[in-house]
Amino acid sequence: MILISIFILQVVCLLFFYPLLVVGKQADEEMRLLFEQKMQAEQKNEEGPGMESQRDVRRMIEKEIEKGSVPVRFAGMGFTDDTYHLVESQAKMNQLLDYFFRNGEFSALADKQVKSNVYMDGAGRKPEFRPAKSDRDRKLLEEAAKRWIKKKHPRFDGDVYVENVRCFLEFPEEEKEKRKCVVSGEETTALIFRKKHLMGLYLQCLMHRKEVMQEVPRLDGFSEVCNRIYQLQDVEVLFQCLLFDQMEWEGGKLYGHFSTVYLLKES
Repeated sequence: MILISIFILQVVCLLFFYPLLVVGKQADEEMRLLFEQKMQAEQKNEEGPGMESQRDVRRMIEKEIEKGSVPVRFAGMGFTDDTYHLVESQAKMNQLLDYFFRNGEFSALADKQVKSNVYMDGAGRKPEFRPAKSDRDRKLLEEAAKRWIKKKHPRFDGDVYVENVRCFLEFPEEEKEKRKCVVSGEETTALIFRKKHLMGLYLQCLMHRKEVMQEVPRLDGFSEVCNRIYQLQDVEVLFQCLLFDQMEWEGGKLYGHFSTVYLLKES
C-alpha cells in the first residue's frame, strides 16, 4: 500500500480563505446554489441532477486545477463485498463517528491530511458539507452529527446501516514523478487540493451515487436489505463524509472512501 500524503493548499487570498458556503463570495455562492439544487432534488425524489449541473461542477474543478490544485478528476465508484455494515447500537454509532472524524480512540489517525476530508455539518436547520478547520472543529462537527442523528430517533434494531463506497480518482502518470516526496523517511506522493476542488469531488460522488443504480439496478450477491439501501428505497441519510486522508491505489487509480450512514424507514 502506498501512503498518500494530502496537504490542503493554504490560500492567502481572502476570496479563497473562508469555507465553501460563505455568502458573498461569487464562486462560493455558485457552489452553494449547486448544493441547494441537489438537496432539493433529493427531497423531491427526482432522478438526479441534470447534465448541466454536472458540467458546471466539472468546469469548476478544471478552473481549480488551472489555479494550482492537484490534477486529479473523479473517475467513478466501486462497491465491494464489505460495502455494507449493520450499526447495531448507539455505542457502535459513536465509535463509527469517532473513526470518521479521527477523534477518541482514533485520534492517532489525525494529521495534516485530515483536512482533506469533507464532513456533513448538522449544526444548522439543514446539513451542509465542508472540510474541518481544526481539531476542535472536528470535535464540534462530531457533536453536531450526534445531535442530528438523535433527532431522527434510530432504534438500532436493524434500521441503521453504513455504506462505504470507493471513490476513484484519475491521476495522470506524468504527475506521479513530479509530486513524489519524502515524509518521515518514507517516499510518498503529495497531493495539494484547493478547498473548492475537494467540494467539487464530493458533489460528483453525491451525483454519481444516485445515478449508478440506474446503470446497475441491483448488486448481485448482496442481501435484500443491502439492495434496498443501494436503490435508496425508503432510506434517510443520518451522516455522510468523503475521506481522502488515507488513499490507496487500485488498477492505476487512487481511491478514498465515500461513506454514508442510512436510516431505514418503515415501509
